[in-house]
Amino acid sequence: MCEIQSHNPRLSRRGFTLIELLVVIAIIAILAGMLLPALAKAKAKTQGIKCMNSLKQLQLCWSMYALDNNQFIVKNWLSHPQAWIGGTVSSLPGATNENDIKNGKLYPYNGSVQIYQCSAANGSADLPNSLKTSPVMKRNRLVRNYSMQGRMGGANAADSIYGAADTSWVLGPKYNQYRRDSDIANPGPAEAMVFLDESKETVDDGYFAVKAPKEAGGENIWQNSPTARHNKGAGFSFADGHAEIWKWVVLSKDQGLDASVGSAANSTQRDLDRVKNAVARWPL
Repeated sequence: MCEIQSHNPRLSRRGFTLIELLVVIAIIAILAGMLLPALAKAKAKTQGIKCMNSLKQLQLCWSMYALDNNQFIVKNWLSHPQAWIGGTVSSLPGATNENDIKNGKLYPYNGSVQIYQCSAANGSADLPNSLKTSPVMKRNRLVRNYSMQGRMGGANAADSIYGAADTSWVLGPKYNQYRRDSDIANPGPAEAMVFLDESKETVDDGYFAVKAPKEAGGENIWQNSPTARHNKGAGFSFADGHAEIWKWVVLSKDQGLDASVGSAANSTQRDLDRVKNAVARWPL
């Protein structure tokens, strides 16, 4: 008579040893270390593409406005009802006020608040230091990250009759404020900056201020600064309609107002010169 032996599968099951678990964990860590940089790079590239798309749409709005207004470009007048934008995002309530965008003269040409925001500027690290502790900003982001280069539609002394603040002092008397798109020269439209992704520490009223070249009497410092959030780069649009991301040679962080270029190997002079050359060239 045969003896029937019972078979319990639970008793024959073999678990992982500690060494095997450690090997698996090590392999996972190595794979993650290889994958995460690639994912971060892909994310940065996607954000850059979205930023370029927003800047191109803003640039198209700018061009359409000029077409509808006898080639006069939209005004870049500070806190003025005829300006492309209103308010300031450096403090509350302007930091989250969508009406400052919707009441601006470019909004009807697209009707989107999102195109005024950089896709990479969506965390607390991209808030100005003055707003980082605000309870309101813990659940919000800046309503706008882009500004317009001040020479584009800036006001001069004659515009005071319309209640506009004269901003011609920023570049000085050697460089006129552009009123029509046909005025844009030195640099020409393909190299003349219009919109840019501004530093979180200087973005405020939508007017990006750059001092004239030193040869023309300008100071050799930054006034406002572009961002460096795009992997040490910033997005720009130009008067001919194209947009691109500029990678900085030295500039690696968002600067505050009137930042120095520094000295020696850490000097941001080449980056500053590049920005200045997109606003005003010397010699005239």
